[in-house]
Amino acid sequence: MTRLELLSKDEIPDQYHYLFTDDYLGDRHIFRVWAHNPEILEATLEYLETLYDQLTPRTKELVILTVARARGARYEWHQHVDIARTRGVETDEIRAIGGRDFSDFDDEEFVLCQYARAVATGDVTDQIHAALADAYSPSKIVAVGLLVDFYVGLCNYVAAVDLPFEGGEFVGWTPDDETISTRFA
Repeated sequence: MTRLELLSKDEIPDQYHYLFTDDYLGDRHIFRVWAHNPEILEATLEYLETLYDQLTPRTKELVILTVARARGARYEWHQHVDIARTRGVETDEIRAIGGRDFSDFDDEEFVLCQYARAVATGDVTDQIHAALADAYSPSKIVAVGLLVDFYVGLCNYVAAVDLPFEGGEFVGWTPDDETISTRFA
């Protein structure tokens, strides 16, 4: 059970109701907890949208999945297995990240995942940074680094409030197709 109540749209000021429409957020648990401070919820979402606009949807999801796996963050992994499939990440790629094997990704995505994991664990080396700099512009490196940083903090926060999953039991780090289709039908 979560340590903070999951608020509904009706429990927050009217000016923030738009945040909980299907066109915007829907009602994922993380947003329902953040709704205890709707000003911060709104500002955080604006910040995230700015970060997201800097990367392709696929790149963003590869980074988030890599961070979730590196941090052992089951809630974020579970949520983004569902989301990543709609953003161009194949199920076998999700399983590869879950198994900590980036070898089947092309060179650019391989180094992206290596870098995301290194930032998430505090292990960035000159070699990893140089490889990323060969594949990505400085502005993309900033966006990737800040996205990793945000999700590391989010993973810690989700654990602190003991947020429950949406969509049933944990999908697993290397989910099979049947498990995914059952959990996220």
